[in-house]
Amino acid sequence: MGSAAVAPATRIRRVGEVLGYAIQDQALLEQACTHSSRCGAQSTVEERRDRANERLEFLGDALLGAAICLLLYRRHPQASEGALSRRKGLLASRTALARVFDGHGLHDICLVGDQLGEPWPDSVKANLMEGILGGIYLDGGFDALVDAVERLYIRDLAEPLAGTPEDAKTALQEWSLARHQCLPAYGCDRSGGSDHAPEFTATARVADHEGTGMGSSRRRAEAAAAADLLKQAAEIPVEE
Repeated sequence: MGSAAVAPATRIRRVGEVLGYAIQDQALLEQACTHSSRCGAQSTVEERRDRANERLEFLGDALLGAAICLLLYRRHPQASEGALSRRKGLLASRTALARVFDGHGLHDICLVGDQLGEPWPDSVKANLMEGILGGIYLDGGFDALVDAVERLYIRDLAEPLAGTPEDAKTALQEWSLARHQCLPAYGCDRSGGSDHAPEFTATARVADHEGTGMGSSRRRAEAAAAADLLKQAAEIPVEE
């Protein structure tokens, strides 16, 4: 949308559906969803401060990093600091923010200047995503923010961290060689999503055992498939 007015109730409902928290302060939510380009090229610093989401973006940027760190720390207790930092950097990047913004269809509730055209730059999408997260924090607190970030990155957070004991493909290879004297075989195809948020489905096969998984890239889908097969392997009797 970008240039048309959005009913406050529609915006509140949409954010609640996507992020699990419905910001009740209508003025705060509208500002969170308003990019500075909406104010026009001749706008003053004061106008952008009062109408656009620049300050909320500033807040959301910092809080997003903290929320991702907390979620990764909880989900990956065996991961090293380096592995956690690398994944946090990827998830908090402009590209990742633009991907989740696109993937959850938040364009229709946001306001940008007509001069931007389509498609919006990733920097604008990331700006709007951080502004909305900043608004959620101010309206609902840190717990609401963490829940929202978890919903946005639910699959990414669960994927194994390379270079740690959770590296599923390495672990599966070790199990396959030890138990079956062969390497795992992988298959992967694109199964849906958009250009900005593709989805892949992969299979991992060892002997008569097969696991399946999905991810935002072939590598991640294969890692998820390996993790699924490893879960099954844990239930296979050793004497098999």
